[in-house]
Amino acid sequence: MKALTDKELMELAPSVFTTKKSEKVSKKYSFIPTINVVNDMRKLGWEVFNATQQKPRSVNDIAHTKHLVRLRNTSIGLINESVPEIVLTNSHDGRNAFKLHAGIFRLVCSNGMVIADTTIDNIRIKHQWYDFEDIKVITDRMVKKVPEMIKKMNLLNNVILSDDEQIKFAEKAIITRWPKGNEKINVEDLLSPTRKEDRGDDLWRIFNVIQEKLVKGGLVFNDKKEKMQKIRPVTNIDRQVTMNKDLWELTEAYV
Repeated sequence: MKALTDKELMELAPSVFTTKKSEKVSKKYSFIPTINVVNDMRKLGWEVFNATQQKPRSVNDIAHTKHLVRLRNTSIGLINESVPEIVLTNSHDGRNAFKLHAGIFRLVCSNGMVIADTTIDNIRIKHQWYDFEDIKVITDRMVKKVPEMIKKMNLLNNVILSDDEQIKFAEKAIITRWPKGNEKINVEDLLSPTRKEDRGDDLWRIFNVIQEKLVKGGLVFNDKKEKMQKIRPVTNIDRQVTMNKDLWELTEAYV
């Protein structure tokens, strides 16, 4: 998978390239184009591999809506067929500070996740204080945390869950998307891997199977009228990040 060009990034998340702040923000708001941060990270070896942006409330908000950018440094090796990432979230409407989260992209299923703050803290960058040195310090700090990520993932590989434990884990995982639970979801379907690489009873594989299905959707169920329905993917950026972190934290509790 190749890094995205600016043209490709523009197609996925045009708000990354916005050059003017929203008219809705105060005069005190210090505007920093996300592309400036992206380019600073490129200077440090971090390239963009994926991006998305929130569906705006109105057409007038499309240039300032929240966006998410996933970056990788090719000098950092694979971890269990997964790639460490820095996940940047921001908006230009005054509602969000820059945030940098630690992430993992799993090659076998082209699936990205975000690691809970219990493992690696997310970092906020206030718009009025931003400079290149901030990004350098932050990225260096995250790179130093990679061995901790490797250790955590190895521990998950070594935890074997019984059938009953897997069901209980899946039931708890469902709550990360539906806080009141969801009786429509068949737990066995949620636990069933879609590819042979995910077959196994270790916690790492089970976590990945469930995380992918809860975030990407696609699970089939019968509604009240006995019609077949599919679970929709989670597209809201805040919900994606929160769900991923909650799932990671839940998984860590088993180690």
